[in-house]
Amino acid sequence: MADPSYSALSASERAGAILDPGSFAPRPAIPDDIPLAIGTGRIEGRPVVVALIDGHRHGGTLGVREATVLDDVLDAALPDGADASSAPALVLGFDTGGVRVEEGPVALAAVSAVGVQLARLVARGVRVVSVISGPRGCFGAPSVMAALPQAVIMTDDAHWGLTGPKLIERVRAEDGPDDGAEVSSFVASAAAQRLANGDAHAVAADTATGVRAALCGSLRDMPQRAEDPVQIIARSRAICATLLARLQAAPEFEPYEPSRRRRRDLLRFSFRGQWQPQGEVRHGGLVHAALGTLGPRQALSLIVGPEQGKGRGVGIEEAALVTAMLDEAARLDGPPAAVLSFVFCQGHVVDSTQERFGLHRALAECLRALVAARLRGQPIISTLGGGTYGAAYLAFAAPSHRVLAMQGTSVAPMAPDVLAAFQDLRGRKPGHDPQAHLAAQIPAVRIVESVIRLPRVLRQELAAMIGEI
Repeated sequence: MADPSYSALSASERAGAILDPGSFAPRPAIPDDIPLAIGTGRIEGRPVVVALIDGHRHGGTLGVREATVLDDVLDAALPDGADASSAPALVLGFDTGGVRVEEGPVALAAVSAVGVQLARLVARGVRVVSVISGPRGCFGAPSVMAALPQAVIMTDDAHWGLTGPKLIERVRAEDGPDDGAEVSSFVASAAAQRLANGDAHAVAADTATGVRAALCGSLRDMPQRAEDPVQIIARSRAICATLLARLQAAPEFEPYEPSRRRRRDLLRFSFRGQWQPQGEVRHGGLVHAALGTLGPRQALSLIVGPEQGKGRGVGIEEAALVTAMLDEAARLDGPPAAVLSFVFCQGHVVDSTQERFGLHRALAECLRALVAARLRGQPIISTLGGGTYGAAYLAFAAPSHRVLAMQGTSVAPMAPDVLAAFQDLRGRKPGHDPQAHLAAQIPAVRIVESVIRLPRVLRQELAAMIGEI
């Protein structure tokens, strides 16, 4: 009997193909219209939980219902207080075009919460493997989530990145014709490039036996232990520094030159003089960062954005500075330092060179480091302004204890220019209801009516948060 193509199988068929024969037990009560296969089984006799996204249905896009199911799976993987050594391994299958655009900010928030929960599980020592399969592969905010597990397997025909090759070409079309743009964007997200860059740990033939063999090897070699949060943050810093060095060494790399316009000191204003910087303000791309004190407590401030040019968002340079500052804050003596972020970026940078050198992985390390900071007891508040989209929301805002947003702030799975290119690519008429993208649609976000009220709200939230931790 011919070995079937793994990517051609449905999610349920994939589960049956990678697990020990006859061991797959599907989770009951999963609605038929949700593109997920969830269940338990065994791989070489070891108990595992599988959660596979089915790209054959709705393009594998994730909305609120899908996120709710995935969150339940992750929540049950390791209950609070449980020992990771007794938890079964978790296999996540990514075959998805991203967050469902039509569901807007609520879907992005729900999927982002799953990403935070996944980072928390990995930090606590649960063994997790990502399997990314083609031809859809993995794009959008889920591409950040797929980089969190200890091992990542790709089929040899799969693609993995934040922005799809054709979408990059559409967004960048206004910069003028570039005959090599489509080719380089296509190569940037390919499995061979992901393996060469260290983003993927194994590339398997797109067959059921090929993927199962890669899974068996990953699970045999994977340690099962929790890590100290300070060590997690340090490793995230090292990974982002390596990615940045590779990016800067590329001949086509063009460093971003931010505006020299003086930035208003948000923290001095927001805390009415209680914020005192200690040392220099560090700059990296769109990020301004500084260590300081907030009253008697040590604190780290991170100001992300706004970008000065259309299409510029957060990239590897910003991720490297954020993780470096989180590492420095984690090493301070005394009570865990508060983290105060102001996120005004439109989203991630749309650039094939950044994609090639692991932009999605850099943002995953930001998410991982912030989750680790939270695990070690650091209070985290994120304030959104203007617009915060897609993976930028997931990486910088979702791990926070509290998320605030200025009145009228927009949150959506895609930035406006990327959404317009996406609609054009799909042959849809451009345009959307801006009300559907307001941060007020996300129940967990507290809306701040004016900048005048921001200082009082921040003080209230920080005091309440410190009392809860």
